[in-house]
Amino acid sequence: MSSRNRRKSVLNRKKKELDIDITSLLDILVILLVFLLKSYNPSDLKLEVKDNLEMPESISKKLGNMSVTIQVSKDRKVFVNNKEIGRISKGSGNVAFLEKELKKFRDQDLEEYKKFKSRAISSLDKEALEKKQKSQKQVNIVMDKNLSYEVMQQVMHSSATAGYPKFKFIVMGKN
Repeated sequence: MSSRNRRKSVLNRKKKELDIDITSLLDILVILLVFLLKSYNPSDLKLEVKDNLEMPESISKKLGNMSVTIQVSKDRKVFVNNKEIGRISKGSGNVAFLEKELKKFRDQDLEEYKKFKSRAISSLDKEALEKKQKSQKQVNIVMDKNLSYEVMQQVMHSSATAGYPKFKFIVMGKN
C-alpha cells in the first residue's frame, strides 16, 4: 500500500463521527444544580437554635451575618456560640458571666483582625477585612419570645459593655 493510500485511510477514519451518549452526564449536572440551589443561603449566618427556645416572628427581610451569637432560652439559660455559659437569675441587674465571655471573644477577634490585617494584600483581602471589622462590633441575639424586656436589656447592656455595641435580633420569618 502506498503512503498516499495510507494517508487517505487515516483521514477517512478521522472523519467518521462519533456518537457519545451524554445523558448520564446531564443527569449528574442536574442533580448537582438542584443540590447547590437547595443549599444556597444568601446570608453567611448559620444558626442552631437551642432547645426550649421559641423565636418571635417577623416580616423583616434583612438577614444577619456571621458574628458572635447569644441565645437566651425560656428558662433563662444563656448560650454564646452554642456553648452554655450560665443562667440569668430573676432580678439581677448585671450579667457578669456574659460580659466576661464576650470579652474573651472580643480579644480573640482583635488578635485575628490584627493578624489578617498584616497579611492583607489584594482588594479582596481588604473587602474581607472591612466585613470582619463590621462584624467585630456586632452580636446576634436570639431570645425566646416569652422573655421580658428586662432580660433583653440585661443582655444588650452586657454585650455593649463587653465591646459589642451593635445588635441584630434573629427572629423567625413569616411566609
